[in-house]
Amino acid sequence: MSKKPPIPGIDYWPDAADWENIPAPTPEPPSLIVQALLFLLVFAALQVSWLLVRDNSFGHFIRGDVTVKPAVSLINTFTPSINATALGNQIIAKGGGLVVKLGCEGVEALFVLIAALVTAPLSRKAILSGIAYGTLYIYGLNQLRILALFYAFRADKPLFHLLHGTIAPLILIALAGLFFHWWLMKHSTDKPEGASV
Repeated sequence: MSKKPPIPGIDYWPDAADWENIPAPTPEPPSLIVQALLFLLVFAALQVSWLLVRDNSFGHFIRGDVTVKPAVSLINTFTPSINATALGNQIIAKGGGLVVKLGCEGVEALFVLIAALVTAPLSRKAILSGIAYGTLYIYGLNQLRILALFYAFRADKPLFHLLHGTIAPLILIALAGLFFHWWLMKHSTDKPEGASV
């Protein structure tokens, strides 16, 4: 049986036996604009969800039990002479305490990280484990930030205002970005099925 001449415009025409061995075409990953819009959508959804619960008992639990109480334990471990106590969202201490207000829980940095992970070209397992480890990472960093602010307020109020308003939030976001970059590089071979980058 003679081979037919190639059809113009077609690079390869397989024999009938090869049809089942042809790999399915892989879908193109979403464009950068689509990923950016998805990131903004996820971040906005997380922010709106937080706005709905931040003033009720759940928000008080996050600021008080999850943020302030562990910070007080750390303060009393490092400097027992201060004898700090937790009262809701307040760190009470002789010589100056701290009030953990809305925005001091570190949730915005966590939401940025979650939105970045959800929109990254990673497998579901890598996304979920990244969110779990990232939550612990951001929580630990925020606890260090609370401690730095507590000691700065007691020692140097202008330094406290600089740390609180500018330096600490930028560092928290930058370190969240570094975690995301590291996680992406670590799992770059663990992409979702059909993704190609």
